[in-house]
Amino acid sequence: MSAILRPWQSEDAEMLGAVYEQADGALLSNIPDDRTIDGARAWIETVTGAEAVGDLCARVIVGPGDGSDRRILGNVMASGIEHRHSSAWVSYWSVAEARGQGLVSAGLRSLVDLLHDELGIYRLELGCRVNNPASAAVARNAGFLVEGREREKLLYDGIRYDTEVCARLTGDPRHSGPRIPITASR
Repeated sequence: MSAILRPWQSEDAEMLGAVYEQADGALLSNIPDDRTIDGARAWIETVTGAEAVGDLCARVIVGPGDGSDRRILGNVMASGIEHRHSSAWVSYWSVAEARGQGLVSAGLRSLVDLLHDELGIYRLELGCRVNNPASAAVARNAGFLVEGREREKLLYDGIRYDTEVCARLTGDPRHSGPRIPITASR
């Protein structure tokens, strides 16, 4: 696996804008409504600003592209970091061509290790639509356990969807699957 995880950088805006332009239906529900280059730039600024003050931890999954360039394959993120209770909300997405390769599961396992071991966050939570088995598999493959169901929690295109609420705690068994190396820069 030649992918790496690294923090988002302002220079990623053009690559992220290209991801937005090619987004399929599965990705559209996970990215901002403003899908322009300016929207990508604003999203990255928001993420890096929140990360700088400790409210968020996001890592872009990058992999080989054409030639020696790297390209964005996905994102794994913990937002809403709540320090008093030591919890965070986890989310993830990938571009269509990266799905089914285990990249997001590996990236999420790496992020989980970072959140628990280096940032000291005790409880990680996430939710996935019950009609999205791929997202549920990513959560399960990163050691998240289903804690319950929220009825009609999400609204997409006028349709309400139930979600499974999942969590993992610092002391839960770690999934033994592969991880993506985390780097500090490109």
